[in-house]
Amino acid sequence: MSDSVRYHNNRARWTVGDLTFLENNYSLMSVAEIADHLGRTPGAVGLMADKLGCRKKKNVPWSETEIGILHEHYTRGTEARALIQLLPGRSINAIFSMAESLGLQSGRFWREAELEILKADYPRVGTAVTERLPGRNAVSVRIMAKRLGLKKSRDSSVGFRPWSDEEWTLLERNMHLSVAEQQATLFPDRTICAVEKARERLIRKNK
Repeated sequence: MSDSVRYHNNRARWTVGDLTFLENNYSLMSVAEIADHLGRTPGAVGLMADKLGCRKKKNVPWSETEIGILHEHYTRGTEARALIQLLPGRSINAIFSMAESLGLQSGRFWREAELEILKADYPRVGTAVTERLPGRNAVSVRIMAKRLGLKKSRDSSVGFRPWSDEEWTLLERNMHLSVAEQQATLFPDRTICAVEKARERLIRKNK
């Protein structure tokens, strides 16, 4: 068998399935066997094994910073390859396992029941719909709502809606933006007046 046929996937991007197979079988199979199974060269398999930390695995506890990155990016639907770069030393399998243990939902995959709740409630309550969507945060809700073309009605009669901890954090991190920029890019389901009042409260609190 020619190398071009044997290693037919060598130029292809690594899939989540490829990465999971490599991690689960690295200690059970030889590099050559894994290479044959995946259709990649032994050299490519060895390099990826190094990136995943398969050669010298360590059970290192997750730091608060790592968990914060997971909360922010996994729920947004960040791709597996990017997650590995954001969390060096963590394999994709470890990342998915930790996300599951934290009860996080990937922003890339929504269940039909979740989508129905989003469609029904987002136009009325905006990101407060997270109260009915365990594991989803305001960022992932906003992203999916945009994909579905959903907008919060400005004629909503739900009354005052308290700011969530995530919204306060997002506001504080982006105080360099103007009120109009914050409202348009970060809080499209809030009015400019609401954002301005929240900024004033935050400034008073930090003094």
